[in-house]
Amino acid sequence: MNILNEIKSRTEINMGLFVERLQNELKITNIQDETKRNAAKEQLLYSISDTMCIILDTTHLSSIPKSLYTTWIRMTKDYWYLNGYDNQFVKNIDVNSSSDMNMKVKSIQEGDTTVDFADATSVNINGIIYNTGTLEFSEDVLVEKYKKDLYRHRKMRW
Repeated sequence: MNILNEIKSRTEINMGLFVERLQNELKITNIQDETKRNAAKEQLLYSISDTMCIILDTTHLSSIPKSLYTTWIRMTKDYWYLNGYDNQFVKNIDVNSSSDMNMKVKSIQEGDTTVDFADATSVNINGIIYNTGTLEFSEDVLVEKYKKDLYRHRKMRW
C-alpha cells in the first residue's frame, strides 16, 4: 500500500484537494526541475503522514474527522518549515528572484555608510518566530501549539 492510500484510509478528508492545496501554499508547484518537484511532493506526503500520526496519537481517534481539516493543514505547514524542507526544495527555485529577498535590515546609523542585516535563520510561522538553525525538531512543539484544537476532538482511553 502506498503512502497516499494509507493516509486516505485514516481520514474522512478529501486527500486529493488537501494535497493540492498544500502543494500550492508551500509553492511546490512552482519548482521547475521535475526531479526536485517530485521529491518535494513525496516529502510532502511523508510530512502529511507524520502529522496524521501526531494528530491520531494525541486525539486517540481511529481516523481524522473533517472538522480537523484546517488544523491538519496548519500543522503540516509548520512541520514542513520546522524541518527545513522549504530550504531544501523551494528556496531559490526561480533564477530571476533575488537572493537578498529575505534580508532584513537590523540597523542603519545616521551619518554612517554601513547597514547591519538581521540574521535570516528565523522563520515566522502563523505568528510565532522559530530560529530554524537552532531548533531541534520535536513533535511536542506541534502538539503544544495545537493542543487546544486537538484536545477538543480527543477521545478518552479506557
